Amino acid sequence: MSVVALLVVIALAAGVGCGFLLVRPAIPQSLRSSTASGSIIAAKSRFDDARDVTVTVHTGTGRTVASPKSGTITAYGCAPGQTIDSGTSFIAVDEVPLLSLHTAVPPFRDLQSGMRGRDVAALNAELRRLGYAAPDGDAMTWDTILAYNALADTVGAARLVKDNGWTLAKDAYVWLDGQSVTIRSCVAGIGASIDVKSELLTTDSQSQSVSVTMPQDEVVAGDRVLDVDGRMVDMPQQTTVITDSSTLAALLGSDAYRQAAGTAESSGSASDVTFTLQWLLKTPIDVWSLPPTAFYAQHDEQACVVSDGKPVAVTVIGSRLGHSMATVDSGAALGKVRTNPQGGKPCR
Repeated sequence: MSVVALLVVIALAAGVGCGFLLVRPAIPQSLRSSTASGSIIAAKSRFDDARDVTVTVHTGTGRTVASPKSGTITAYGCAPGQTIDSGTSFIAVDEVPLLSLHTAVPPFRDLQSGMRGRDVAALNAELRRLGYAAPDGDAMTWDTILAYNALADTVGAARLVKDNGWTLAKDAYVWLDGQSVTIRSCVAGIGASIDVKSELLTTDSQSQSVSVTMPQDEVVAGDRVLDVDGRMVDMPQQTTVITDSSTLAALLGSDAYRQAAGTAESSGSASDVTFTLQWLLKTPIDVWSLPPTAFYAQHDEQACVVSDGKPVAVTVIGSRLGHSMATVDSGAALGKVRTNPQGGKPCR
């Protein structure tokens, strides 16, 4: 009887189990996959192909900024680490602000209307760079005088006037050897008596050249830029040396350069300063993220996929997080992509 009872219990348990299986609720429609088995909905994103590039600033020795005039310093805006830009003023002598100005040729003579030379061309070029309507040439003209006076007025410096023959004296402004210089140490002070060529301050090492080391692996074709503190600077792939003045100014004024230069100085290392910036596509492109199994007829970076039942030609440009990134050769959008397109038709 005990054996019979045990068999009855087992039969009842099996029956109950089968009953649960038969009445198991169906999967709610909201939780069902929206994609047929063996396919995925292609995901699109923007891709800038950002790469690290190494920028090296090969520096020389620091420079001394000297006074062009004698007198008493009545204003003196100087602090280590502070930047002095061409076209500004950091000092006044005998209550007259002195303009700080960079020219490619240092001032060595007084300039009058009608004079020509490399020094005049350098003056005109800097005035134009600062936004003033100086002539494009090596002649000192009335437009040069007007442009200089307009700049001088912004800081309250002495103007070129009839009483001095509209002459720009060689001691009219403080000459800077760069469009922007960083102060290393302050030598003078308010109330100090100075002579011509008295040392006012010293600057950090001035850049002699800047080189760039580009990535050695293949990058996505297209115009590219360097990200300098959020400012995008044009930077072609073949660039090895930077000579453009505006790009140099941006690099030497960047947070990355200042941090690297400070580290190099504190460690007493060599004068070269090296730092890393992001180099990326100027205009990001649309890419599709797909599993590697979605591609067939692949040769190098060229491949095919099946999208919405049709063969589509794509170019594989890289991989990320286990998925391959591809662009569609025709520029069309991808839809439902087959993940195992065995026997797919040619797409080219």
